[in-house]
Amino acid sequence: MKSAQALVVLVAAAAGIAATVSLGNWQTRRAEQKLALQAQRDAAERAAPIEVSARDLADLPRRAPLRVKLRGRFAHEQTVWLDNRMMDGRAGFVVVTPLRVEGTETAILVMRGFVARDPADRQRLPAIGEPQGEVVLEGLALAEAPRLLELGAAPPPGPLPAIWQNLDYAAFEQASGRRVARIVVQQTSDGGDGLARRWPRPSAGVEKHRGYAFQWYALAVLLTVLAAVVLFRGRTRAKKATSWTR
Repeated sequence: MKSAQALVVLVAAAAGIAATVSLGNWQTRRAEQKLALQAQRDAAERAAPIEVSARDLADLPRRAPLRVKLRGRFAHEQTVWLDNRMMDGRAGFVVVTPLRVEGTETAILVMRGFVARDPADRQRLPAIGEPQGEVVLEGLALAEAPRLLELGAAPPPGPLPAIWQNLDYAAFEQASGRRVARIVVQQTSDGGDGLARRWPRPSAGVEKHRGYAFQWYALAVLLTVLAAVVLFRGRTRAKKATSWTR
């Protein structure tokens, strides 16, 4: 094998190995991040709930995840339905409704639960219970709601209630004219509204990430072996050719 050919093989192999190792490292980091987040969530869920008052709202994002107890009144007319969510193998919506807390104009967005969609009409909003008057609920305060991949920029928010792909605090304020705290509470207590609350765990998919990481690392090893074999055979053929010319 000529030196130029050997150089091409080395460069191509090095690029492929660097890319596959980088992808394997990314999958490993994703698994570690999910496990760390799950550990934080588990610790928060084991703690006693903290009753939230108006003066606590500004500090909650820094303390999330945090198990909380809320008192307030739902503004059902400003509900957001998060589309393309899954729970127990069913597709549907996660219902998010602002909760007005006594003593402040700032509301808290509550992920009240999941409801399956009408398979015949994706845009039809199913009937759900709407608790009236003051409610008391428990849940897990999070910095933001879990997000789905969204292709392109989200359209400008229209009037509420509405179906959204993802929850955005600024967009909600624009659509509702209501200030909201920079947290969302994933309700865990029963609301008597028929919504399901078997929330998926953040660590879901860790084994998938580890499996992908193993595949990328294995491919890096394979590229290393193939490059070594190609270079060795090329060198052997070059030596034989040199010996025949003598």
